[in-house]
Amino acid sequence: MPISPEEFVKRLDAISEQDGVAYARVHLLFDKEEEYSQEVFRYKGYLALSDAFKCFVLETIELVNVECRPKIKNPLSEFYGLFVPRLMHYFQSLCGAERVAIRGYPYHGYTLLRNVFDNIVLTSAALQKITDFYSIDGIVSGKEPDPDEVRKLRKKTEFAVRRKMTGDQSGLSEQTLEELSIWDALFDYETHGARLSLTHAMKWMRGEAQLPVLPQFDEMSFALFMNRFCEVGWMTHRLIPLVQPPGIPLPEAWREKWRIIDESFAETVESLTKQLGKKIGTAIVEFVKAKYPFNEQSTFPL
Repeated sequence: MPISPEEFVKRLDAISEQDGVAYARVHLLFDKEEEYSQEVFRYKGYLALSDAFKCFVLETIELVNVECRPKIKNPLSEFYGLFVPRLMHYFQSLCGAERVAIRGYPYHGYTLLRNVFDNIVLTSAALQKITDFYSIDGIVSGKEPDPDEVRKLRKKTEFAVRRKMTGDQSGLSEQTLEELSIWDALFDYETHGARLSLTHAMKWMRGEAQLPVLPQFDEMSFALFMNRFCEVGWMTHRLIPLVQPPGIPLPEAWREKWRIIDESFAETVESLTKQLGKKIGTAIVEFVKAKYPFNEQSTFPL
């Protein structure tokens, strides 16, 4: 029998009360999320870089809308309209992943970074004419799409692009390829099966502790997210200049900001090797500079 909206809410209120407080347990969850966030605020360098990057992207879109678009007199490439919304989606995904991580769910944010990475590799390849935006989506221009054929072409394109971007046809050093393989596998461990997350339940599985559910700050898991965010964020940053239409550059002040953020990402990523001895730092530097070969003077190339 249907119930009124008021009764719907009232029943849920009643079963969720504890010690006279409505939804008391979920407020405990919120409190733990806030405590986690306070721990993250200690990472001032990371937060400064992340927020400067966000400010820069938002400023870029303002400039494109206000300064670039009025100057466009001739039709742009159809691929420009496919590229810019994709790039903004990657930016939004990075923001969403970080929000999730900062509130106490770093591994969940980490899996979102994997999706951004997979897509941005394909996008960079299309911008360098290794593939094209139609093939990324499994579409053949002028042909009615068939779901099975679309899926096959997408898989074929992804495989071919990976070989040239991170595989045996990439031209990257053997050490970098090895490090990227480990880096990629670690993403897979969490994305497919939550294997990293489940390590936090090991003591419960052995009967030595209660099952952890509420967010509890752990430096290692947040550092994993933080490092990958900076790496994927840097890849995204490298594509930002390509929102400049040919012949319509953004101001010099904008270019200087791009250079500062690019240098800051590079320094942060390479510090993993220089300060901590982890080879992945120099591997990512080689990868980004080789496979995202754009700078503040780059314009849309297609």
